[in-house]
Amino acid sequence: MKNDFVYYISVILIEILNALPRWLAIRVAGFIGEVWYLIGSRDKNIAHEQMEFVLDLSDKTLKAHARANFEIMIKNLVDIIRMKNWTAEYIGSIVEIEGLENFDREYNKGKGIIALTGHIGNFELMAAWFGAYKGYKVSVIGREMYDKRFDERLITQRDKYNVQNIPTTSSIKAILKALHDGHALGVLNDQDSRRVSGYFIDFFGRKAITAAGPMYIARKTGSPVVPVAIYRKPDDKYIIRVLPALDLEWTDNKEQDIQNALEKCNKAIEKLIMFDPLQWVWMHNRWRTRPPDENRDMA
Repeated sequence: MKNDFVYYISVILIEILNALPRWLAIRVAGFIGEVWYLIGSRDKNIAHEQMEFVLDLSDKTLKAHARANFEIMIKNLVDIIRMKNWTAEYIGSIVEIEGLENFDREYNKGKGIIALTGHIGNFELMAAWFGAYKGYKVSVIGREMYDKRFDERLITQRDKYNVQNIPTTSSIKAILKALHDGHALGVLNDQDSRRVSGYFIDFFGRKAITAAGPMYIARKTGSPVVPVAIYRKPDDKYIIRVLPALDLEWTDNKEQDIQNALEKCNKAIEKLIMFDPLQWVWMHNRWRTRPPDENRDMA
């Protein structure tokens, strides 16, 4: 009953937001983001702590940055909700790109690429831009939502924009096939998750559990890893930035190879975040899981 209530209330809100002109929906989103910042004490405290650790801001600037960050998160969410009615041409009109040559250089080799990104900006829109507007073969690894009805809505939207959805519960064969077929595989690899195995790798100077799966796949397939992210601009349009492919070395020492690759991945994600720190999900507790030896030291 709780899930049904949340779902139907959400559907009503979605329909209202879709009925508004975009400028007004974005303004409403900004207001919702401010309310979230004011009443979401747990999320706000996590954001403050992590932004202070990474960005070293004064108290006044820290609060202003965090408030803006919450507003941007909701604005991006509202755009995702409204995307179902957008044409490929409209997406092309609000998104520009820097470094497309870095993407094309690897994509055109036909071996598939791992498009490494994080929870930065409107990553759903980024996939749609590549898939629908530019016509690339695109796949994303998507974590299933707690309510299948929301999941179905999102997958339908991805299908509309020629973005193949690969659930996290799928076998590795589905991922390997996408790469074999020359797809750009979108991978978000910037969160603390107990669902996947990984290594403790430096992230902004502090050890953070980092999922190893994408690098095992890169090692197995030889697919290049290309860092990429999308950012909301002050005029509520977007810009995608693509970095050169990571320089990865594969030797007979698999475990060391993976850890070395993950270090380069984290450095790349750090760089993507620092293009505009207001765009990352600071309210996610990135350093929640601690290394066992650190816990022993603290004991």
